[in-house]
Amino acid sequence: MTAFLWQDRDKKEYVYPFNPRPECLAMIQRPPTVALDIGCGSGGVGHALRQRFPDCQLWGCEFNATAAQVAREHFDQVVEQDVETVDFAALGLTHPFDLVCLFDVLEHLVNPWQLLSGLKRIVAPDAHVLVSLPNASNLPMLYDALRGHWRYTHWGLLDFTHLRFFTDFDARKMFYQTGFRVIDHRFSFPGPGRDIYERHQADAFPATLSLEGLTLQVQSAADLARLCAEQNLYVLSPHHGEFRDAAEQEMASNAYPPTYAYGG
Repeated sequence: MTAFLWQDRDKKEYVYPFNPRPECLAMIQRPPTVALDIGCGSGGVGHALRQRFPDCQLWGCEFNATAAQVAREHFDQVVEQDVETVDFAALGLTHPFDLVCLFDVLEHLVNPWQLLSGLKRIVAPDAHVLVSLPNASNLPMLYDALRGHWRYTHWGLLDFTHLRFFTDFDARKMFYQTGFRVIDHRFSFPGPGRDIYERHQADAFPATLSLEGLTLQVQSAADLARLCAEQNLYVLSPHHGEFRDAAEQEMASNAYPPTYAYGG
């Protein structure tokens, strides 16, 4: 065992577990015919998709050679390269993907906007893209930041390989600006925020929360869920530059609300 987290990580062959992500796959709205799991790991999602949709053609994309080798047991094809550079047609893809999975991937990228924008070249016009993102407005994490410290970990909200941090608002901005609309959104509570949410979800709002010396007024049950969730889960579909209302058009614009960090 090495002394520090950043030393120990490189000595492990593979860190992430075999995880079928049932909370994400529960959001599938129709049976896919050609699916792509980007960052497929050791194949947990592919295994679950194969069980539910045995006729679906399954593709995976995974950098880690050890994980990719295991994943090949569950996918028809696993590609070990950057999805943005893959020539899928040359590898035998004959129909665009109608389902793409991006589970805890975008936060690891220098430019997740570029990946999302590039997806439009390989997905069907009405494709569904499933996304899970760590929630940067998570209250337990913000509480640690307000106390002046937080601790990086091997996984979770502060996985030390995360490069990007998204609130629900920022995630939606990214999706709409890169060509996708949100057609479903759910919260996931696998972490300590679950206890806070369960204690207070039945409160009358506005409600006052106290967390070890921090007092916070929460305006609504929706705000409580946003603060307690550890993950935001989405179903996206291409919008092709056509917006249903002014709110969608605003999301696709470069307009943002005032922020304290930049004084407005």
